[in-house]
Amino acid sequence: MITRQALVEALVKLPLLEELELSQCSLAEESLKVVCQSCPNLKTLKLNKFGHRADLGIVSDVVALAISETMRGLVHLQLVGNYLTNSGLNAILDNCPNLEHLDLRRCFNLNLVGDLEKRCLERIKYLRRPNDSTLDYPFHATIVAMDS
Repeated sequence: MITRQALVEALVKLPLLEELELSQCSLAEESLKVVCQSCPNLKTLKLNKFGHRADLGIVSDVVALAISETMRGLVHLQLVGNYLTNSGLNAILDNCPNLEHLDLRRCFNLNLVGDLEKRCLERIKYLRRPNDSTLDYPFHATIVAMDS
């Protein structure tokens, strides 16, 4: 098992990294902000928190803002089961012009209606909404077993 500190120290040394998945991890906001700042060339980022301790989402508006300020080249962003709100999503949409795939399933603090919904539908080619099914989510079998 890798510690949070070791993970952050490793990622700081990989500024050219283009794909990163930190799903089912318990990372503090500050650690995630360091990851965002250290990996500005990411094209794909998966920060999913769904299943084990799903009540502890890892992406808040603070992290969404860090993503928007440092990862302007993102094409794929998956944030299943996290706590960002409309403010965090707007920051990402404002500052990540290449974003094509956005997965917001189980992000129940979002309210995708009106102008925000319109922005998402106009900008994002592949959008998964908060209430969309998670049956194709890779950890679904584990989640069902734990939630039973």
